Amino acid sequence: MVTMLEVSNPLILLLQEAGADAGRSSIQSLLIIPIMLVAMYFLVILPNKREDKKRKEMIANLQKGDTVITNSGLHGKVVEFKDNNETVVLSVSANTNVTFETSAILKKKT
Repeated sequence: MVTMLEVSNPLILLLQEAGADAGRSSIQSLLIIPIMLVAMYFLVILPNKREDKKRKEMIANLQKGDTVITNSGLHGKVVEFKDNNETVVLSVSANTNVTFETSAILKKKT
């Protein structure tokens, strides 16, 4: 006949191993969060910062006569700057000028 002590020993060993595994998995879970944050920084945030910096530099170097494309897809030639370079007037066709914020300029057309 099998005693209760003989049956409970393997169960106790299994429970102890499960508890040790749970400790390891919680440490692994805590380590993965900073790794994911670092990966997100290098894959998402840093490239966006670089792109924004290039775009701001391009806008700062705009001159009259440059052909640009706005965020809405409008193509035009820079006619003048207003409000301390906060707004720009674009010529989109003969006798048609449109005023935009400089932040609406997407890129300079080459």
